[in-house]
Amino acid sequence: MKALILDLDDTLYNQEEPFKRAVQAYLPVQDGQMEDLYIAFRLHADEVFEAATAGEMSLEASHIYRMKRSLADFGYIVSDEQALTIQKDYQEYQGQLLLSPEFPEIFAYCRQRQICLGVITNGPHLHQLRKVESLNLTRWIPEEHILISGQLGVTKPAKVIFDLMAEKVQVLPEEMCYVGDSFESDIVGAKRAGWQAIWLNHRRRKEPQSPYRADAVVEQREDLFGKIKKLDAR
Repeated sequence: MKALILDLDDTLYNQEEPFKRAVQAYLPVQDGQMEDLYIAFRLHADEVFEAATAGEMSLEASHIYRMKRSLADFGYIVSDEQALTIQKDYQEYQGQLLLSPEFPEIFAYCRQRQICLGVITNGPHLHQLRKVESLNLTRWIPEEHILISGQLGVTKPAKVIFDLMAEKVQVLPEEMCYVGDSFESDIVGAKRAGWQAIWLNHRRRKEPQSPYRADAVVEQREDLFGKIKKLDAR
């Protein structure tokens, strides 16, 4: 392995935490429900992501849709205005992110082994850039190795965005490894590009029907470093 490239949302940080803070400020959602609610939120977000990216739906409309639908799944009915208020707080808390504790050790290992580091993330450019800054990722990862779909006009799982990263780090596809939490966006995209891929399935989602398979599956974040070292040792 000569390059380790990472997803951002719910991979480098726990995306449930800012969501939980925003929702519980307005609704009596119990901690025990929160993970399932967040998974529903992500699923409904995926339903409208392509339409919002293509301009067929406004970003605001997509935010209302995903928040209202996920809350309704659990019996919480909110207005468009309430949904946007929760979304606004969610975005605010996303500017106060904490890097998941396993990554400093992973980054130090990669630096020692001279493994290139990078990020590929879907989302609006400035919104994702604010998360990058909040996590202080440029301490370990060069800015030119952080690819944001909103800036490039292409989203995962499109092979082209993975090919672009391989060109930037000047590493052959078979020597690249990608880590991400979304099977459809991260694993499918990386395998299409000929990369190795680790599925960080800490939400324990069911693996979809696909001709592609991850090279490793991690369900506990603390096991990720060991899987990376095993792939590196191949």
